[in-house]
Amino acid sequence: MLGKYLKFIRRGKSGDDKPNVVSSASKPAATSSSSLGGSIPLLDSLPSVADEVSIDTGRIAADNVVASIPEIETNGQRTNAEKLRLKIIGRQPVLDRSQQIVGYELLLRSKVLPTVKEPDAAVRRMQDEALIRCLVDLDVNRLLEDKLAFVGVSPVMLESSLLQKLPSKGVVLLVCPDQDKLEDNLLRCRELRGMGYQIALDDFEAKRGLGQFLTLASFVRVDVTRFNAIELGKLADRFLDKSSPQLLAKNVETDDDFEACYKMQFHCFEGNYFTRLRPSMPPRVDSDRIRVLELLNMVKSQEEISQLEEGFKHDAMLSYKLLRYINAPINGFQQPIRSIAHALVILGYKQLYRWLTLLLFTSGKADPRSKALLQNALVRARMTELLGQSKLLPTEREGLFIVGIFSLLDVLLNVPMEQALEQLKLPEPVMAALARREGVYAPFLALSVACEEADQEAIIEHAAACGLDANEVNTAQVKALVWAEEIDL
Repeated sequence: MLGKYLKFIRRGKSGDDKPNVVSSASKPAATSSSSLGGSIPLLDSLPSVADEVSIDTGRIAADNVVASIPEIETNGQRTNAEKLRLKIIGRQPVLDRSQQIVGYELLLRSKVLPTVKEPDAAVRRMQDEALIRCLVDLDVNRLLEDKLAFVGVSPVMLESSLLQKLPSKGVVLLVCPDQDKLEDNLLRCRELRGMGYQIALDDFEAKRGLGQFLTLASFVRVDVTRFNAIELGKLADRFLDKSSPQLLAKNVETDDDFEACYKMQFHCFEGNYFTRLRPSMPPRVDSDRIRVLELLNMVKSQEEISQLEEGFKHDAMLSYKLLRYINAPINGFQQPIRSIAHALVILGYKQLYRWLTLLLFTSGKADPRSKALLQNALVRARMTELLGQSKLLPTEREGLFIVGIFSLLDVLLNVPMEQALEQLKLPEPVMAALARREGVYAPFLALSVACEEADQEAIIEHAAACGLDANEVNTAQVKALVWAEEIDL
């Protein structure tokens, strides 16, 4: 861990703790307000899978069918394992110093399993071209309203005209210059910067010839697993000047890693550290969350409206949030809803339950990390729901969203999952998926988690178990990301 080495580091000067993320895209104005601080449309009005283009997996081309590795027979032909690896996108969140998700790295290569050797230029270019084609086909513009898309490209890919099919606004190209072609790479990066793309120096190490790259780079990305804390501190000291590129820490998977990089004045952090339990911190089951948990159980038991109304009246802030939410312009009511009972009748049990699950993440003391966790949970919940809606019976589909969002309940409350679930009355299939990763919902949840952790081998395995092809998985992921972005937290 980096954290335990911090006491040996003496800093010459301190940096500014204020978040300072370079982004070519500005935050759009919220369309409406809600109880969570922004607009959350009634979830019952969300587009269903039935409204979208359906895909008959029995007639998909053989090279687009997700199957397990090694190669297996599919539709009478052998499926190419390498092609499968190049088809399903993984993502890694990037957070700033204020714990806001500012973007995602989108990739097709595994970030979890180490490779025996670096791929040669031809293989790497094939990987890059496959990623860019996927992003173009999926219309990555939809993700870039106020987020950055970090896209890794090899030196050989820099010259490809295919690269320019990506939108320039909001795209950060991760570049590791070829030491044998520094001048050519530099000229091309200048051209791309002039077109509006941002440049990030990837896997940065202090090497000769990179000085001019630093003058045009917006970010410098450093793999924190390649350095001990003393080495990392020395490297970070070089970028304390405000005119320097912003430091992006890669592979930040623990709180110790984050705390160490934060103290070294890194600007951004890539990894899933914020979705992990924090053993050194106390549980976060405060009175506000207990009240929400009680209401969730009352709704699940379909208590009378009068009893639910009484539960809300005991908490003035909850009542205020409910009325603020139901009266949000996006919900389209001509006259304001002024009573709790009326609001509860309009919402209904299903919609009220979903709203309370979201409220659980924003209850209690304001916590930027909880907001980032909620955004991640929203993407996971919506993606799990989209993945399973065409595969499960109508009576089973309702649990998909709940499984997705409650899969991070242990992290939110900072207690083991079994303890977190004790406070909720959940159906057995939901409990099986959350507590034991078993049952009808488990494969769809596992696939959602694999995509956000960019575990390519697990993505392929779980997609096969779900009976889903690459197009379905990628489309669900993009739709989930876009949907979560439309909810202003």
